[in-house]
Amino acid sequence: MTSPGDAAPVKPPPSFSPGVSRVASTSPSRYPGEHEKTQSLDAELAESQIVSSPAPLSATIADLPIRSGSSHSRSGRSSTPQLARSSIGSPFDGRSDGSEDIRSSIIRSFSPTIAVHASEDTDDLVRSKGFQGGFWELIRPFGETVSGKVVIRDSIGSSRAWEDYGVRFADFKGIGRAPSSRDSRPLAQMEEVLTKQLDSSDGVLGASVRTKDVLGFPATAPLCKSFLQQLLCSAPTAPHETFGHPVANVIAISSRNAAPLETLRQLYADGTTGDRQLPDWVNQEYLRYYVLVHDEERDDITESIKLYDQMKRHFGLHCHLLRLRSSQCVVTDDDSMQVPQCEWLSPSEHLSGAGEAGKSLVDLGTDGTPYLFGSDATAIRAFIRELVVQSVIPFMENKVAVWNDQVASRRRGISGRFMSMSRRWAGFGSSSRSSIGGSSGGNSGNYDPTQHSYSPDFPEAILRKMADFAFMLRDWKLAASTYEMIRSDYGNDKAWKYHAGAHEMCAVSMLLNPLATSAKIKLESVDQMFETACYSYLTRCSDAPHALRCLSLAVELLKSRGGSATESAAKWAMRVMDFGLVGSVGQILYTERVAACYASKTPVGAAKWGGRRRKAGMWSILAADQWLKAGQPTLASACLEEAERLYADVLQADGVFPMPEMQNFVDNLRHAVKVEYLGARGFDTRNEPASEDPLATEETSEKLDMRHHRRSLVGPPMQLDTGALNTTQGPLDPESPPNDDFERA
Repeated sequence: MTSPGDAAPVKPPPSFSPGVSRVASTSPSRYPGEHEKTQSLDAELAESQIVSSPAPLSATIADLPIRSGSSHSRSGRSSTPQLARSSIGSPFDGRSDGSEDIRSSIIRSFSPTIAVHASEDTDDLVRSKGFQGGFWELIRPFGETVSGKVVIRDSIGSSRAWEDYGVRFADFKGIGRAPSSRDSRPLAQMEEVLTKQLDSSDGVLGASVRTKDVLGFPATAPLCKSFLQQLLCSAPTAPHETFGHPVANVIAISSRNAAPLETLRQLYADGTTGDRQLPDWVNQEYLRYYVLVHDEERDDITESIKLYDQMKRHFGLHCHLLRLRSSQCVVTDDDSMQVPQCEWLSPSEHLSGAGEAGKSLVDLGTDGTPYLFGSDATAIRAFIRELVVQSVIPFMENKVAVWNDQVASRRRGISGRFMSMSRRWAGFGSSSRSSIGGSSGGNSGNYDPTQHSYSPDFPEAILRKMADFAFMLRDWKLAASTYEMIRSDYGNDKAWKYHAGAHEMCAVSMLLNPLATSAKIKLESVDQMFETACYSYLTRCSDAPHALRCLSLAVELLKSRGGSATESAAKWAMRVMDFGLVGSVGQILYTERVAACYASKTPVGAAKWGGRRRKAGMWSILAADQWLKAGQPTLASACLEEAERLYADVLQADGVFPMPEMQNFVDNLRHAVKVEYLGARGFDTRNEPASEDPLATEETSEKLDMRHHRRSLVGPPMQLDTGALNTTQGPLDPESPPNDDFERA
């Protein structure tokens, strides 16, 4: 047995470790004793490492200057342990809060979906490499970021290069299928994933705590980003939006196939007829791309090249020859490289461990991380770039141009507006099945309430697909105008989920458009769109996941815009908590987002008018209290420290709250955070003195007025007949008024 004296000492976190240099703040300290207290805290915890037995908490931190309830001991700043954040680029300064990173994640989440339909022999070849999911699992992580720059041309002919463009590969067999009973609860799954990440010391949160002192980001920033990515991936393929509908279908065979051309025809037919065909509300006019996977170790390259030339003659130029090695790669191989992990995983995939390294590999003595040969990874990246740049992007640009010319242009003209008004007010053709060019703003009758969808060849569905294509091509101006044009059609047809989606994406497109500055767009109209979308999602459709996505996009995009939009962002974050769309951990995350929104409001002028740092500090204190109740004292200390920094600019020089009740609440919270944090790391907290009674009587003293003569405020002194009293007085001073003994009366 190991005695307490032989036990290993508790290692302090990096912010407590002795010898770690702290970065001084560029601004002068508001509290003169701040640096001395920090150094004494480091020295005490350094001594605790060499103590043989755990010392009581009162002996370990006896010299810490804790803010007490007395008015005479509140001149120094409190000694909240610096557990979670340094002074480098505080996230509440509006400079390094990750707003641009969140905005980039939102843009990349709406990427084109490419279905993967591989033959059985192709999946067998990939399984021999260690990927049990087949060809789709092999190429999926490489498609999230296309190598090199991707040049996209917008509707007016101008081109722009993007370095972060990506596509989303999806299994053809799972598109449009009804989710399982477990996958039908995405909000509960996201809460479960958050709890799992908080409990995991090696997860996303553990990495954030280890690097927080260097990066200066909040400790929960990776947790918020992971939550947002899961939310954007949780929505299944639905009729009312086409982001999950396939833009292209990759049909793959291998060089092992005995009848390659016949197999390609059969795979093509499976996508249009049979049990594997897509639902009726999915447009079948997507790109077909044919891939021949050549086995470098077993098959002849000459025969594969002949077959590849034959494929191009039969199916056109949308073909590719992918050369891979069939043997499995291990870490000891010379040409080995680690497979990138998937960034965009749904909550069900997180819970099933789909993103964990080595889940699909056969254990051959490696460390459990999937590896590929460098030649295979290079070939896959080249294949994906050729697929996206030479086939998918031109296909989408051509479709947008055709639909804009044949469908949307007829709606924008004078005749289109006249027909819209006539159908709405006079009822002409209200029940007719309109053609592509004759759609109107009235009740078209094209909506099928039993299937809750439009047919793919109707103009309402085509215009929605055109707007989604423009959004994925990052032509947000065209996307916003198209969403705005068709949203009234969905309302007239009572297609409420289409109606909500059009309002949501119209507002998102307007906020993402870099040319539409805050002066050019009215935030009132954007707020009204989000309000309409949220109401339709919750009240008319009972769709909580899409409502949460709508409100979360409103929070992040309005916050990144800055100015007066930050207060609207805080309002939508509070709306999420009021509606109860998230669980206990999600409530804390959105409480922090409210604080971040208020803190990012930039004050105006030298007097710093318009700042919301007091509100931000209050919400940070509320988040600290909730993190402490959730058993996370490290995160509670981070929020409490940020609240002190925010309040330092609005409180007086002594840092005391004007309300004694709030001061007592903060003192008790600070004491509880300190006890929980050090108690969780092996320190004895039994002898820690309790905080002062919040109801104790506090004595105050008033400074007396030492003036000798106070003038009366009632009126001028009256001329009194003093008589004999004047004989007792001395000679009058001509330079001072006579003493009328007013104070003695």
